[in-house]
Amino acid sequence: MAKDMGELFLEDFSIKSIDTSGANVNIYMHWDGKTPDECPACGSKLYKHDTRTVEITDTQLFGKPAKMQVSYPRMRCKNPECKNLWAPEIKGIDESHKMTDRAFSAIADEGLRHSFEDIGEEYDISPRTAKSIFTDYIDAKDKELKFITPAFVGMDEIKIKKIGEITVITDLEHRTLYDMLDGRNTPSLTGYFSKMPDPEKVLWVCTDMYRPFEKTIKTALPNARWVVDHFHVVAYANRAMDSVRIAVQRDMSKKDRIATKKGLAYTLRTRASRLTAEEASKIRYCRTNEKYKPLAVAFDLKEDFFNIYDENPTSKDNAQAAFAEWEKSIPEDELYDGFRELAKTVHNFYEQIFNLWDCPIHITNGFTECTNRIIRENSVKGRGSSFKVLRARTLFRKTNLTRLEENGMLIGPGIPNKGPVFHFEETKDIIEMTEESFEDTYN
Repeated sequence: MAKDMGELFLEDFSIKSIDTSGANVNIYMHWDGKTPDECPACGSKLYKHDTRTVEITDTQLFGKPAKMQVSYPRMRCKNPECKNLWAPEIKGIDESHKMTDRAFSAIADEGLRHSFEDIGEEYDISPRTAKSIFTDYIDAKDKELKFITPAFVGMDEIKIKKIGEITVITDLEHRTLYDMLDGRNTPSLTGYFSKMPDPEKVLWVCTDMYRPFEKTIKTALPNARWVVDHFHVVAYANRAMDSVRIAVQRDMSKKDRIATKKGLAYTLRTRASRLTAEEASKIRYCRTNEKYKPLAVAFDLKEDFFNIYDENPTSKDNAQAAFAEWEKSIPEDELYDGFRELAKTVHNFYEQIFNLWDCPIHITNGFTECTNRIIRENSVKGRGSSFKVLRARTLFRKTNLTRLEENGMLIGPGIPNKGPVFHFEETKDIIEMTEESFEDTYN
């Protein structure tokens, strides 16, 4: 009974009885404090108006939902011009939600990792009430949550069912989530970054090739340079190679087409340095067989494009020269038009792609992509949460709420040394996804 009895008491109230026979534990409490004789508003005499009983939700007791049945007197002023109604203040109670402060805080905390349906069952309240408590708490704390403006920003979008597109913003230097925005159109992005504290501190922004990002960066982030994430760039090389394989397969019999797709599709996408002996023999066979030779050419073009990054990690001039040589090496046959499209894409984003070599840290959006996957998991766990709830559950993870309660304000995100920055333990393996495995998803 240790919450148990010690925490049950409300100031100036006494416990008359506890009923544990039903689905809920009911604690019956009566007012023991002083009742005034005079009206606090005008000084006239008071008379007893009635005795009121309200039901107050508390944290669980004996493994059941707990309800306090709190009775107290109400006094009415005898002065006909006043008629003030006095009632005692019940300390430790959130009157708007009719629950104890500890229950309110516990529900807000549990809202980070449990569905509102489950919370409703635990406290014998409706899911709508649980959600209202959670959002009210988050609204109150949102102004206190202050993140340090990152120098290296990652941006990506994610589509969530029943919510739509969400822009995910991360701190790439410290590998933690910075914020989430509803939508990703230019006005909303520009408006958000224009209001960001110290926008001049943002020096680098890493994204995919979403062109509207450019206007936002130029307008709202005066010192920032835009870098196109290289994983998104090299992904086009794999797509170009696939287009060659698909074209070659069109002239094959159904049996050969299936065999080629099963035997070569994965091999062709694998980096040369990671080929098994069997896979390497398949590539050698393609080089000697006229029917499959275009596949070997496409494989080499893909590899040479990847090597622009791999073999020139520090020299921008060398990387640019390697790209120029690679572009010249594309055969004139229209079969390789996919690679010409890749070259065109590089020219369209030439500055943003080669800005990578000027960045003082190894910048990639791999962490942001992993974060997207966890946000999607959070959405599934939340069973159709609104954007507001999904954002709150992600940003106000338990460590942040604890620091807010202890310190009153959070300056900068809590960055753990190990493990996920998100709360759901079931998804911890996702956040530990390395950049190497992230690259595998594009290879």
